[in-house]
Amino acid sequence: MCDQTEDKTFNKTFNNTFNKPVYASYALAKKEIATIAPIDYFFAKDLVQLFKLDETKRTELFHLLMALSQSLREGHVCLPISAIANTQYGYLSDDFGLVEHHGYVFSDAGSIHQLLDVLPIDAEAEQPIVYHNNNIYMRRYFQFEQELFKSIAEKNTAETDELAQVDININNKQCIDMLFPEIDEANTEIDWQKVAVANALNKNFSVIAGGPGTGKTYTVTKLLAALVYLHQQKQSNKLNTQQVASLNIALVAPTGKAAQRLSESIINAISAFRGDIADNVLDNIPTDTQTIHRLLGVIPNSPNFRFNKENRLNVDVLLIDEVSMVDLAMMNRVFKALPAHCKVILLGDADQLPSVSAGSVLNDLAPRPFLGYSTKNAMYLKQVTGINVPKVSKKQASNKSIVALSAGDNVTFLTKSRRFDGKAGIGQLSQAVIAGNYDASWALLNQATNENQITHLQGELIKWLLPLVKQYFLPIFSCKSVGEAFTLFKQFRVLCATRVGEQGVVFINELITSMLVKKGVIGSDHNFYQGRPIMVLENNYHQGLCNGDIGFLWKNSSGHLMAVFEEAENSYRWIMTSKLPHHETVYAMTIHKTQGSEFLHVAMILPNQKDNRLLSRELLYTGITRAKAHISIASNARVWRQGVETNVKRYSGCLNNL
Repeated sequence: MCDQTEDKTFNKTFNNTFNKPVYASYALAKKEIATIAPIDYFFAKDLVQLFKLDETKRTELFHLLMALSQSLREGHVCLPISAIANTQYGYLSDDFGLVEHHGYVFSDAGSIHQLLDVLPIDAEAEQPIVYHNNNIYMRRYFQFEQELFKSIAEKNTAETDELAQVDININNKQCIDMLFPEIDEANTEIDWQKVAVANALNKNFSVIAGGPGTGKTYTVTKLLAALVYLHQQKQSNKLNTQQVASLNIALVAPTGKAAQRLSESIINAISAFRGDIADNVLDNIPTDTQTIHRLLGVIPNSPNFRFNKENRLNVDVLLIDEVSMVDLAMMNRVFKALPAHCKVILLGDADQLPSVSAGSVLNDLAPRPFLGYSTKNAMYLKQVTGINVPKVSKKQASNKSIVALSAGDNVTFLTKSRRFDGKAGIGQLSQAVIAGNYDASWALLNQATNENQITHLQGELIKWLLPLVKQYFLPIFSCKSVGEAFTLFKQFRVLCATRVGEQGVVFINELITSMLVKKGVIGSDHNFYQGRPIMVLENNYHQGLCNGDIGFLWKNSSGHLMAVFEEAENSYRWIMTSKLPHHETVYAMTIHKTQGSEFLHVAMILPNQKDNRLLSRELLYTGITRAKAHISIASNARVWRQGVETNVKRYSGCLNNL
């Protein structure tokens, strides 16, 4: 930290800005700009000392560093100069919280560039921050982005000679014809599921993106079948034997719940394909899934993993589901641990909330609008599928930046939802919300009926919440088995935008508990009772539990109250309550925590105050699309407008240029 002399320099520097002594300490800084967080202040105060600048430039750099620290906490990988130039940073308030001054105003972009250009903070410099392509980074996130960009680019540039490619295309066509035998000459719609499988077959890196009900898991199961079939054909020809080495496929997701759902979906898809696809192919598609952390191998009490660039995974194909939840640092760790030949398939909904930590990898890799495929890739897809896919126009092809951003030969978007056909309320509402259309979405909410799958919850909270508790939670306490309880619990969940406040998770869980106490199904101990649903809040690999895992407190056959978690269909893990990691009651949960989950009916509660930084169209969309059959929403018009008209913007650099 700064010594007393340095504090006097700060004092003098910021006197010029606000005409009063400030910034000699965090307490004084906060009085001048009330929104400053301690971590941002001390980060900037330490780093600004590395550079010799005059007072005016020092002041600007200090605020830039605070803004950079804040942007990382908000999920941005970098801070573009264009986003900060001429903007206001924070505000000043008096002792009563009244605004007296509008904080610090940054200089124009040209002046900021001049300041940063003379500092030794380019990509090659050994400094904690990096100035690159008109963006400011913390060095480690610059490295994460560069390394991931390089890893993906290397997979994209793997070359095959022309004669071998002809054979590959013929084999791919035979495989696609086997998997998609139905041909409807009258149907002019593009079968994007068929295109997605074909597009991924000849690439070592591919992305399949789509909303709920578009058949992402169905499609990727056919893709896995295709990979297994082609591998078997190749091995049979090479070894002249039917006993061939199996393809090593790893199926992963960011959370335990998402991994479990992926496993269930693939099992269901394989069952549906029996009779249409050979058993020896389907039997070699794995159904066991795991979290990304488990794949990489957690080392207790260490931030590192067992598998890394020095110790690579033994994987031929890696499928990652719910990629929208994966942050930049974790995705980079995954790619560094993969062998060079490994084929990577990313699966997810790009409209959902981005990861909690920094980065928005899926959005970066699958940007919209989708402009079409390159001519070469379109020709391959036509040859293999018989489908004419959209191509990038000649005008767009002449613009390298547009092609890099939006051509996306590696990406396929699934657009047709089997669950929401465009006429059902949930589908219409989710699309209006993600499009930022307040008028249409609010009209749908206020025309809500049971027939259109939507209910607008109005009036006093307890009046509409109590009937839902009676309908969905009370019957759990009459269940004869924990399996029956799990089945009932999957039907309904209360989702909240926040943890705190009268519309937050903590309060709602306490309120529902009190309702059940009054119904006589919960005794005096509100923490240990049969039927209490719980969610694990931290990873505990000794117990085989991950953050987000949901279970029940339930009596075993000996009458002892234990925690029980689903492992697979009709399979459960029983754990002593004394060995449970940190957990909480989960009648209600945050929308963030529900990613990777689905329920027949969802009740989504938004805060009453519109000035909530968590509100966004992505948050609302994610909550709405957790519901399979019915969505009930508690919100006033002002809050709904703010949510629909606010979109999550994550700044990143080179990933957009793949």
